Amino acid sequence: MRLLNFLLLLVLLLITFSCTKKDQSYTVIKGATLYDGTGADAMHNSVIIIRNDEIDCVGKAEDCSIPLGSKVIDAAGKYITPGLVDAHMHFFQTGFFDSRPDAMNLNETYPFPEVAAYQQQNPQRYYETYLCSGITAVYDVGGMSWSVGLQESAGKNPMAPHVAAAGPLLTPVPGAPFDLPSDRVLVQLDSEETGEKMVQYMSALGSTGIKFWGISADDPEYMTFVEAAAEEIRKQGNQMIAHATTLEQAKAALRNGTKLLVHSVSNTEIDEEFIELARENGTFYNPTLIVSAGYMLAYRAAADIEPIQINDPNGCVDQRTRELIQTASQFKDHSRFTDEFKERMRNFDPQTQMTTDLMLANLKKLYDAGIPIVVGTDAGNPGTLHGISIFDEMEMMQQAGISAEDLIVMATKNGAESMRRLNDFGTLERGKLGNLIMMDEDPAENISNMRSLTHVMIKGNLNKVEDIQKN
Repeated sequence: MRLLNFLLLLVLLLITFSCTKKDQSYTVIKGATLYDGTGADAMHNSVIIIRNDEIDCVGKAEDCSIPLGSKVIDAAGKYITPGLVDAHMHFFQTGFFDSRPDAMNLNETYPFPEVAAYQQQNPQRYYETYLCSGITAVYDVGGMSWSVGLQESAGKNPMAPHVAAAGPLLTPVPGAPFDLPSDRVLVQLDSEETGEKMVQYMSALGSTGIKFWGISADDPEYMTFVEAAAEEIRKQGNQMIAHATTLEQAKAALRNGTKLLVHSVSNTEIDEEFIELARENGTFYNPTLIVSAGYMLAYRAAADIEPIQINDPNGCVDQRTRELIQTASQFKDHSRFTDEFKERMRNFDPQTQMTTDLMLANLKKLYDAGIPIVVGTDAGNPGTLHGISIFDEMEMMQQAGISAEDLIVMATKNGAESMRRLNDFGTLERGKLGNLIMMDEDPAENISNMRSLTHVMIKGNLNKVEDIQKN
């Protein structure tokens, strides 16, 4: 009998300990105005309960019962959205020309093989930059094959955004500037077999998407290579991504089933055929409105015309990137800078020429047509810095006539869906991961209020923005 009583007591103690431990794993944020990412109306005086790393309840006080022992955070006066998604970035690129020898060769100062190795070995500084900027998921839509491995490692890292990655890109041109003995960024699509093998290999590695960089729509032979690769993508259950900047390139990509179209159509107005093709495919459109102007900003800094202005009050940009930007003028005598090019750079106005009226008009036309749009910066390209560039991009998209409320959905739900992770995050719903951001000002009034970011929760861990970036 004593033994039985002892065992019963032991069971009761274990249950009590288990319940206590379970209660302590709850975080409750209450009182904020919440936008759940679905496009639903704002929820005032909300309650969101996170158990471990997952959302357990979202609603009003009467909808969510707060467990005993929970850590309760009073967020009255704050605004909450899902964590942002940058649906277009590149881990192999630094934000300067050291990682883009095709645009400006700096190999004497920054040997590209060393730059590439450093990028592979040190993604954490970008992880922190993204989180510090409110970005809890990123889509690397083109890089070296090692970027695909970041999907798993970042997923296990409590201080990393979620990563989807495509790996090397298929292209009609040789990729010599980026070729290394063991890896490359660009793979020349020179036959049907090359495309099929590339798709099979990257899909077996676990890539989320196969990207085509440039579509030679007027080359019938090349398009047979694209068609063969696109068919293999479908067989592998992967998805096609396309870099296309002309209407004909974009429509050729859509005819082959592209699910994510990166960059604006910038040569002419989008037509009804394009819209219907995009609608039939369920294609996401990523306009990347400011990345081209970013190159001009970086060139101007390198030519010692005007430094790049970093709008980064929270100190999100890592020190190595800051040093690259701050020492850019050491290349002012580079052979790239002809007198004619210097004159173009001096005539560039960052206040009025960060994008074009045509790109804005095409974006608005697709928005009005109901084509799903994502926010993607193309960060890593010269002048488009990791993390903080998302604010400039969203603000430019708002200038096209997109409402701030809809931009919240584009920067959260749509981005997660484009990277095939909507079941895991992108909206604040029960069962999804605890990825959210808190702000002092209402982002649905003006998307620039996203800059009032104060807290970021990633995988259930809540962090003050100023505490995130360590490097």
